[in-house]
Amino acid sequence: MPVGAAPERNGCNHRPGSGVLARKRSGYNLVQSIFFVLVFLTAAYVLARSSVFEVREVRVLGNSSLTREKIVSVAGINPGENIFKLDLKSSAERLKAIPLVKSVDMARKLPSAVEIRVEERKPRALLPVAGGFIQVDDEGVCLQKGDIAADQLPVVTGAKFSPPAPGSRVESEALMNALAVVRGLPGGLLPMLSEVNVEGDQVVAYTLDGIQCRLGTAVDVQKKGEVLAKVLSELKVKGRRIEYIDLSYTASPVVKYVE
Repeated sequence: MPVGAAPERNGCNHRPGSGVLARKRSGYNLVQSIFFVLVFLTAAYVLARSSVFEVREVRVLGNSSLTREKIVSVAGINPGENIFKLDLKSSAERLKAIPLVKSVDMARKLPSAVEIRVEERKPRALLPVAGGFIQVDDEGVCLQKGDIAADQLPVVTGAKFSPPAPGSRVESEALMNALAVVRGLPGGLLPMLSEVNVEGDQVVAYTLDGIQCRLGTAVDVQKKGEVLAKVLSELKVKGRRIEYIDLSYTASPVVKYVE
């Protein structure tokens, strides 16, 4: 061995006692983890039994047709329940089963309130069925029984469909064409309509005065509606009786007067 060379130690560098320190550190981490788990479980137990987190208020937002009492009852949320024990997902699913409910968002508002925000489906038209009428929304979903006098909605005729259950969608291409017209027409014009008839892809609306409004296909509906509203307004001032208005081509509307 060369003079001054360090003796070989048969392996890697090793510090005496390092294994003991590692075992001590590992044991300390285990104790620390158990401590935090116990703290968490204790806190969860206290929260679950504390009266501070009992439900005292249920806020309902976005409803117009459905009453607050109906929504809270279906959601199944009762005053005095612990706010952390509530199954908000199940409550939301029960509310979505109501035909008038389109979407639901529920949230805890600590310490003691629950907020329910609903988006309701709005009736857009009536469909004739055996024994009366049903309301349908923009998407053709059956909402509930309708009343032609009270609802003040246009009746869609010419659409063939199987009687739907409340909450299910009416499968009818003709109905979708009619609803596209109803959605696109100006809001002030809708109360003036009594019927929207569909034959193939041709849509004809009738006013409460019996004026036939030939709208053609369900395209450029907004523009057609604006022209129709203007024509009806002008002709009403003139006091002339109209047989029909043809808006198949908005650039050149045709008005036929009663002879």
